[in-house]
Amino acid sequence: MRITPSVPLLLTLTMAPGLLQAGSMEIDSIEHAAPFFADRLPLDVDGEKLGVFIDGLHSPAGAAILVDDLGIHESDILPSSVPGWFYVDVSTSAFFIDRPLLDCVDDLLRLDRFDMVSPVYLAGDLGLPWMPTRDVIIALDPELDPGEAARLADKLVPGTIIDVELGGLANTFIIQTPCSSAIDVIDLVNRLSGIGPVVYAQPDAITMHRHFHVPNDPLFPQQWALNQSNGVDMNGPEAWDVTIGSDDVVVVILDDGAQQNHPDLHQLPGSTFTGSSNAGEHSTPCDGHGTAVSSCVASTIDNNTDLVGIAPGCHTRAGKIFNAIDFFGFCLGFLEFQDSWGVNGINWSASVGARVTNSSWGGGSPSAAIESAYQSTYNQGVMHFGAAGNDGSTTISWPASSPWVHAISAMQSSGTLASFSTHGNGLFAAAPGASILTADRTGGDGFGSGNTVTLDGTSFASPYAAGVAALVFSQDNTLSPADVQAILEQHSTDYGSPGYDTFYGWGMVNAEDAVLAVDVEPDCPGDIDGSGQVGVDDLLLVINQWGACNGCEADINGDGQVGVDDLLQIISDWGAC
Repeated sequence: MRITPSVPLLLTLTMAPGLLQAGSMEIDSIEHAAPFFADRLPLDVDGEKLGVFIDGLHSPAGAAILVDDLGIHESDILPSSVPGWFYVDVSTSAFFIDRPLLDCVDDLLRLDRFDMVSPVYLAGDLGLPWMPTRDVIIALDPELDPGEAARLADKLVPGTIIDVELGGLANTFIIQTPCSSAIDVIDLVNRLSGIGPVVYAQPDAITMHRHFHVPNDPLFPQQWALNQSNGVDMNGPEAWDVTIGSDDVVVVILDDGAQQNHPDLHQLPGSTFTGSSNAGEHSTPCDGHGTAVSSCVASTIDNNTDLVGIAPGCHTRAGKIFNAIDFFGFCLGFLEFQDSWGVNGINWSASVGARVTNSSWGGGSPSAAIESAYQSTYNQGVMHFGAAGNDGSTTISWPASSPWVHAISAMQSSGTLASFSTHGNGLFAAAPGASILTADRTGGDGFGSGNTVTLDGTSFASPYAAGVAALVFSQDNTLSPADVQAILEQHSTDYGSPGYDTFYGWGMVNAEDAVLAVDVEPDCPGDIDGSGQVGVDDLLLVINQWGACNGCEADINGDGQVGVDDLLQIISDWGAC
């Protein structure tokens, strides 16, 4: 049965003609809006689909039994990757065609077969599916006493508190409400959000975003992004003469996971927040984007395998906050997640000491909880990068449009903005994003049949920029995100109008100039063991590590080789230091 919380409805009854779709439900004349802090973001409605929640049920066949008498078949039901939720295509059922949406929702609830029913809303600049769940995320003034905040949250939102300090965010709770209609949940959070001590309230919504890529020729023979004869590149090899990156600097790839045993990714174990795999591993046939994105940052150098990332000495870690899904026959870039997964993934990045994250996704509805997680972790020293988008418009997609995320546009090898690249106000910088050779899942999985694939998209420009930031942190890991931002602003290669513009931001990220801008010259580089004395112990370290040796402490000049230059530095600094 439908249970309505004791909060006044916010949905206003206004006529909205022209929303009736042939062969679909009639879209009721009410304004639907999702909360984003104190704002209300408009929602459209998919008139052919509904979402149903049956606690504890996972099988479409089981769900089909409950709707078979309504003319809905198992082939019309798609399980969500959120347990218990199903998308139901009702476009061919006489029970729903040409009937008001709210009547359809209410009638399903009266059958007493479902724990919750929701319209499938269309949200964000790309109009992607968004569904409230019965769980509400509420953030209260962080200055409140935690006990007082918990009592207040319990009074404001009917139900049971199931998570306290979500993802480490102070006074942020998940409350399981008794609501059986998603419309009631929206009413509740819109009423509460931004009022008094409430920083925001929102559903722990199931959302979809899109990967920003367009696959093309997988046999592209070179990585122009790192080095090419016309000089339109990030100066990767020149930067590597200074540093290939530090093992201590971690970039978390917030995506659909990454292949954990991939032979060409320099990575540490990841973490899964979707419940669908372990350690950040891919879990569905549609997953694979995160492996390609990770390779732009840290494909391994000098291992005689495939390709190299811009920061090959740094580590990536996969934060699996998405499940890439087949949404009624489409398996190209649809990403499903709950907001709480994203919050937990972002905050995990800070907890494992990451200095950089990358978010190559967007286009769906913004989330106040995720925005707050970006802000909280930025304040802890984590720098965030995001893909501007692939629709060629001047409206940067969220989350790249967040003030806590650095939005990156995509350039092609000629030195011009890629035609597909989103740009506009708030853009931070540009990076290579057209015809980018990346790693692919090995074997038959992934985008192509081989272990590499050539792709287009700001999805790949963003991790390149994130990798350049990782190189800067590798030079001085005490820098703040604001410090690194200033370095990238001042030392990117200018394109377009002189200075900052909304096509290229501050310009194409330049790895060489960025790392050279960091003042890291030690008083005595030959003092390898930090004893304050350059002597026999330091000399023995050079001898013992002689030869190719990436990341070795005896590699004083950071060229990946312990050799004569390092030995000469020892001799030059010999003695008290």
